[in-house]
Amino acid sequence: MSLVVCTYLWSAAPSGEHAYTPDDVHLLQRMVVRHLTIPHEFAVITDRPELFAEDTAIRAIPLIRRTQAPTGHCLERLMTFHPEGRTLIGERIFQMDLDTIPVGNMDAIVNRPEDVVLWRNPARVPWDKPSRPSRPLYNGSFVLHRGGTMPWVWESFDPAHPAARDDQTWYSFLFGPEAPYWDENHGVYRPAREDTPGSGVDGDLPENARLVTFPGSEGKPNDPRVRARCPWIAVHRC
Repeated sequence: MSLVVCTYLWSAAPSGEHAYTPDDVHLLQRMVVRHLTIPHEFAVITDRPELFAEDTAIRAIPLIRRTQAPTGHCLERLMTFHPEGRTLIGERIFQMDLDTIPVGNMDAIVNRPEDVVLWRNPARVPWDKPSRPSRPLYNGSFVLHRGGTMPWVWESFDPAHPAARDDQTWYSFLFGPEAPYWDENHGVYRPAREDTPGSGVDGDLPENARLVTFPGSEGKPNDPRVRARCPWIAVHRC
């Protein structure tokens, strides 16, 4: 089964968010190649496909923005569940955020048989009985999906009357607590939230770490303060 590793790049980022560029896409592609031995294609889903017209290592997929809602928070990523996703994106899709740093072999992350695998939100501690139960069940930074098999995730979202402020809230509502998942036991991490001890990486990398992503609340990997606290970033983010 063919695998497409994809990320998203759109130009209309919500006010105050970090602005990403094609350089971020190229950087992620290089890191994925180093840490994934399973044959794959790398793609970017974007509203600026012309920026990648000459790039033979990255396939640009035009972004379909039917799901864009007034909140503007990552709902574009619901295109992963487009009814024609198998044709538009691929047979097997691993979606990952641009601010992710692969730090270990990714094969076990993507080599799962389920139609969907979601990342249990590490900011819920403990996940099943969190001190902050309003936080979503899942984080949308990583999704593994068999293209075209769950069109209702896309079709049931009404951008004119959004029932969720972002993709992870929507996934939590639709899938509930029983979805196949990754968590820290699979080597998937974020930096620990200052207000939630035990929610992720705190300085040194855990021995089993494979992927670390930076949702934003604790800073991005190019922030000098974050890099000083996590010297492993300089080793892996290149």
